[in-house]
Amino acid sequence: MFKNINSSYFFLFFLFLATLPYCYLSFFAQPIADDFIFANYFQENNFYELLNVSYFKINGRYISNILIYLNPISFSNILGYKLVPFLMIILLMIGNNLLVKKIFYFLSNTSQLIISLMLSLLFLQNMPIISEGLYWYTGAIIYLGGIICAVFYIAFFIKIITDRNKKGLFGKILLSSLLFCVCGFNEVLMLIIVFFLFLATIISYLNQKEETKEIFIQFLFSLLFAGILIFSPGNFSREATYVNNNNFSYSFEYSLLQIVRFTAFWVFSLALISASILYYPIHQKWKEKSLWLSNSFYLKPWVSVTILFSIIFICVFPAYWATGILGQHRTLNVAYFFFLLMWFINLSIWFNYYKKLDKIILSKKIINVLSILFLVGIMFMGNGYNALSDIFYGKAQLFNNQLNKRNEILFNAMKNPPPKIILSPITAKPKTLFVLEISEDSKFWTNQAYNSFFRLDSTEIYVE
Repeated sequence: MFKNINSSYFFLFFLFLATLPYCYLSFFAQPIADDFIFANYFQENNFYELLNVSYFKINGRYISNILIYLNPISFSNILGYKLVPFLMIILLMIGNNLLVKKIFYFLSNTSQLIISLMLSLLFLQNMPIISEGLYWYTGAIIYLGGIICAVFYIAFFIKIITDRNKKGLFGKILLSSLLFCVCGFNEVLMLIIVFFLFLATIISYLNQKEETKEIFIQFLFSLLFAGILIFSPGNFSREATYVNNNNFSYSFEYSLLQIVRFTAFWVFSLALISASILYYPIHQKWKEKSLWLSNSFYLKPWVSVTILFSIIFICVFPAYWATGILGQHRTLNVAYFFFLLMWFINLSIWFNYYKKLDKIILSKKIINVLSILFLVGIMFMGNGYNALSDIFYGKAQLFNNQLNKRNEILFNAMKNPPPKIILSPITAKPKTLFVLEISEDSKFWTNQAYNSFFRLDSTEIYVE
């Protein structure tokens, strides 16, 4: 009976299966730390004034500054909080599917869906920090939210640029509006988009492409939107709080070290290695359809490799320059997504460079073996393993129960605030869910976040 079923459907089934742990873990996510702070700000202040203060005194992220205050817990909706990472996973997969459809339009719907799921899973499995990047609203909305918006922008950009019948005024306005949103999420995403639009403009101009004008207009808009973010008074105020910043040699040296570190971490991945080999026959078909690809995107191999490493540099150097430290790895989540896209572009360029590879044909048996290796890497290594471990060893459920009990105690205390509340420490600390414990010191900022949100200003809250 199963002999008549195409092996691609089996592969597609297991790809969907591999996404389920990430979706399931969404319902164990809990608001922590900054979530409470921004929710409290929203509940106690005028929204317009909050945005004004954020832009002029904190940072210039004019889009994510809006979204961080619209946390579901700002409206006392804990289920909504848990639905956010689930919806982000769905939106990421939809965005990737749209992008794949525009690039690999010549493939079947099934093949397009497989490629988009593989791209989504490659990202989820090897995200530098999935806890802060997906299951914590404040971190996820700034960085992963920006990535998702960027995916939709890139897909629509390709549609507008390549389809001569879709270059009407409405399409251009919509494209520029998406660009405005992308540039407003965070600094590193903005820099990457400006960087790629600059490269696309130069390449298109040097090779006298018809699309040059449209690409150049998008590049000019990206500079305008970047200026809105970069030159906000809030950015200068925040930078002034760091004392070991603006050291070029230090920032440059440590940025190079991080390039080596994260490149090695990402490249030596079973899932990415197997996906890279599986990509070869797709590249061969794509080369026949795309003049850009057949000409290696008009890039020399060494240039494409430089661009690949530049992605990490763009995401790391600004942090060292502005603060003197790399800080959290949420910015590296952005780097990794664009690193993946550029990785496969690099493969195509190198495949073209080594002409002898044209004679290679992957047999069905080899493709099946590589598909199994990909699934093994995705499901049982990196974040895939951590997700399964947190679920089947009960860490996620126990973490969720402990936080539910803690929140219940604090909600009940709001009716008649006691002088002190001693909470039990979190003993379950899943690797995939964001955990930031409060302190034994009731004045510590994470403790104070609970005080503010639960309206327990006169209560000492701490763990013992």
